[in-house]
Amino acid sequence: MDFKRVEGIFLVVFLFLNMFLFYVYQEGKTEQKTVSTGTISENIEERLRADDIKVPHSLSEKIHQGYYLSAEEGQFFQDAKEQLKNQEWQVNDAQLTSQLFSKTDTVIDSDNGEKEVEDFITKKGNVLYSDEYKYSTFESQKDTKYMFHQEWEGLPVYDETSQLSVNLQKDNAEVATIDSYEQTYITNIEALRDPQKLISEREAIISLYTNNRLQSGNKIKWIELGYTRIFTVREKNVYIPAWFVAVESNKNNIQIEKVNAFSSAIISSNVSEVKN
Repeated sequence: MDFKRVEGIFLVVFLFLNMFLFYVYQEGKTEQKTVSTGTISENIEERLRADDIKVPHSLSEKIHQGYYLSAEEGQFFQDAKEQLKNQEWQVNDAQLTSQLFSKTDTVIDSDNGEKEVEDFITKKGNVLYSDEYKYSTFESQKDTKYMFHQEWEGLPVYDETSQLSVNLQKDNAEVATIDSYEQTYITNIEALRDPQKLISEREAIISLYTNNRLQSGNKIKWIELGYTRIFTVREKNVYIPAWFVAVESNKNNIQIEKVNAFSSAIISSNVSEVKN
């Protein structure tokens, strides 16, 4: 028996277990500070209206399921060398950046931009692993940038480790063409635990409200459920489901708030790295 290999496996399991316990402990401390939501839960819509906080639609109470996931950041070099055509690319820190040689065949019609960009990325030789990415309506900017994210069992991974940004530029005649793209990719995705019930969209907004992350006059632009990375251990990332809420305080300032879909706790933007 390869005792060193067994020892390594136990070490990884031990590290993951400790990180989970630490994370649960931190979440517990956060929840103890949260204002009681009993009364607010019953009339959150009335409170939002009273504070002039606008929401894009009626808040859903649908319950989803999600997982703790682990994944590794993909290495593009060999596949890019063998498959990409008509572009100059480089890979730095697990991100592939590419500049197209010719733009004559990448003209994008403003009225049909989403479909034409999707046609471009799925064409052989243009973008790696394109069938694993899904278009992100809320993050894309017409004639400027089109965003895509990997999916796992129907939920997108809204994280910088798993996204594709296709960049457009306009010439003097205002004709938009695809100029370049940046891509990150995760592989070896696996569930670490059985699926668990998640809080609803409505409960996520209640959490933001009771934690003073929504202020009078704010406008919620969109609400989406997806995965986000919470820590990294031995070159493996760990992801959890979260509600992503775009909050506009004025026309030039939009803040993306993240709510842990397991516990309702607010997620900070920091990602912990465990080194061993």
